Amino acid sequence: MSTRPVPAPRTCEAMYVVLTPTSLGQDDTLPLPHAALLRHHGTPEGAIEQMEDLHHQHVVHGRVPLAQAAEHARTTRIEVLRLAEQHEGLVIDLTVPRILQMSSDEVSLAHATQWYVLDAGAVLDGVLQTDGLVQFGLPEVRITGVEAAGRAATGAVVAGLAHRLIAEWPENDPVGPASVTLRDIAHGLGDPQAEQTPTVPALPLTIEHDAEAGVLAVTLEADPVTTLFA
Repeated sequence: MSTRPVPAPRTCEAMYVVLTPTSLGQDDTLPLPHAALLRHHGTPEGAIEQMEDLHHQHVVHGRVPLAQAAEHARTTRIEVLRLAEQHEGLVIDLTVPRILQMSSDEVSLAHATQWYVLDAGAVLDGVLQTDGLVQFGLPEVRITGVEAAGRAATGAVVAGLAHRLIAEWPENDPVGPASVTLRDIAHGLGDPQAEQTPTVPALPLTIEHDAEAGVLAVTLEADPVTTLFA
């Protein structure tokens, strides 16, 4: 573990494929993620079945400097979702291989759970680890030793922390003491009333950079259930 600042990549990228029933002018031929991988990342069966009837691909890929990563991620996702809406298609996010289940006007950087999934296999071992924050140039977040009874509350804390990380990086380095409030969680979960949510109490936590694993290792300094949700 390290308390040194997180290394900042020079660039970040976003990559999507729009699947449509008719060609958009030029068809790409990218190998698509396997259905099992899409299911693992939360894609519903109906969307996977729809994908099988869409035989034309349009790949959208962009790479930008780190300082532009968040806005580029937002505008690119809006672009590909609008394309899908206009042509009766769907969008596969290739950063976290999954079919996006949202409309273009719902895209929000504040709504952090739009941008990552939790590793479903790791959850069963008491580990909550994000998959998706890499598109902002961030390491993924990992919390270990999560008991089943506290899984939902800890998952909410991850959403609140991810909201803060997306909003504050790269201007602020995440390593060190931090806290997550109910307002952070409300933003991260996409609550439209988030700005009216109280900022107290706050859950204290400590963030270290595990360079070997490539993650932000988060230690909760209090019980999230009793601290935030009692």
